[in-house]
Amino acid sequence: MRKIILIAGLVAIFCCAQTALAADRWRLVSVPLDMPLSDEQALDNQALEGLYQGDYGTHMADNFGGYLGGNVKSSGLQESPFYHIHTVLKDKRELELWFSSAEDSRKTFGIHLEMPWTEKPTKNFAGAVAELEAAFGKPDLEFAPSDVGGAQQIKVFVDRTMPKDRIDAVLGRLPAANKLDPKDASDFWNSDLRKWARVLGPEFRGVIAILNNDKGKLVSEQVILIDLASARSVFNLTLGK
Repeated sequence: MRKIILIAGLVAIFCCAQTALAADRWRLVSVPLDMPLSDEQALDNQALEGLYQGDYGTHMADNFGGYLGGNVKSSGLQESPFYHIHTVLKDKRELELWFSSAEDSRKTFGIHLEMPWTEKPTKNFAGAVAELEAAFGKPDLEFAPSDVGGAQQIKVFVDRTMPKDRIDAVLGRLPAANKLDPKDASDFWNSDLRKWARVLGPEFRGVIAILNNDKGKLVSEQVILIDLASARSVFNLTLGK
């Protein structure tokens, strides 16, 4: 009887540890980095299919954008120009999951959530910023491109779930906002991975948020959770200029 109780206790501790580990991962719409494409390779006891069908993310820390289960309008896997899943949500937001190479077991190196431009915004810009910071903390880098008159704000958050030595290395590589080349700042919104690797560092892992503001309202938004080190299994990120 004591052995059974001991084994049950160990199982409970293991399950709690797995749950804690899952909760520690940063996520967009419940999807974390490193999530395998194949449902045969679950991450923290969660398969990608389960994220699409379940309610993961509703009460999970460090998750931005809600969850997938019940909120998907359409979704499909595309193999060109590289493996990615494009999903349209019922509220018209679009989600892309970017997968690494077959040799890297096709795991998510990037998760891109976009709220397309709207002429009739209803969401307060300050509230959108607060939602980001509630999920990921205060930005480690923030700037506004000078050529758009403050209408666009870019916020960069370093993933605090990484080992401390990598956190320190990534933070140490980030530029100061006042040292950014104006052209880099102006073009930052266009998802150029080589430019991001050059500006933020090739080992960057974290969140890039690009928000557009019109008279205090959020008119469009991109939030990207990305690991540039993993992206190198698909892209050459060493030649950006």
